[in-house]
Amino acid sequence: MVHVHDPRVRWGVPAAQVIRIIPAAEWQAAPAVDVLATLGPAPSGGGQRRVMIVNGAGDRETALLASGTIKVEDVDPTTILPLPDMLAESITEVSAIVVAHDASLSLLVNPSAVTSPDDSRAS
Repeated sequence: MVHVHDPRVRWGVPAAQVIRIIPAAEWQAAPAVDVLATLGPAPSGGGQRRVMIVNGAGDRETALLASGTIKVEDVDPTTILPLPDMLAESITEVSAIVVAHDASLSLLVNPSAVTSPDDSRAS
């Protein structure tokens, strides 16, 4: 799993869905999606902002804004917990909660559920 240690909350995506990670300044296409936008604005700052391009809905590339350090870590499938129903219905981009080795939590983002600005024009 690729974990992003965003100052708002740690989140991650399955590593198999990550195509590439680049510095945010190099991303020239449509704005990257901030999957944590409902928690407040993305932190500004130097070299900790990247764009993670993932396989999104319909196997299209989706760009996710990654603010914070990035780590690739193995995750034991037994540490992936389902979201409570109320959260699962209101935050469709997040599919589960992952309990790390140190008992900290992170959100598991489902790239196929993330809508990008281009999705509204693709109809």
